[in-house]
Amino acid sequence: MKKLVKLISSINKYWLAAIIFAVITFVIGDSTLIKRISYDREISRLNTEIENNISRKELNQQKLKALQSDSESLEKLAREQYQMVKPDEDLYIVVE
Repeated sequence: MKKLVKLISSINKYWLAAIIFAVITFVIGDSTLIKRISYDREISRLNTEIENNISRKELNQQKLKALQSDSESLEKLAREQYQMVKPDEDLYIVVE
């Protein structure tokens, strides 16, 4: 115990205050260094997700324009996704 007191008294009080401040700032508290790193990772993940959603949105808008302007693409979509057929046709589903 005496050695600890002697060690603390030999360290400059300003350095001790700076070390305590750094420990409190980076380890203890609401905005720690660990939380900051995890927040940065989450922001990066969310930005990637936003970019993916934007590209999917653009692709879906292109598909929508094609469906609205071309009746053949609308018929193709109905036949492929919803397995719709004309009254005189037979439908065969091939499973691969």
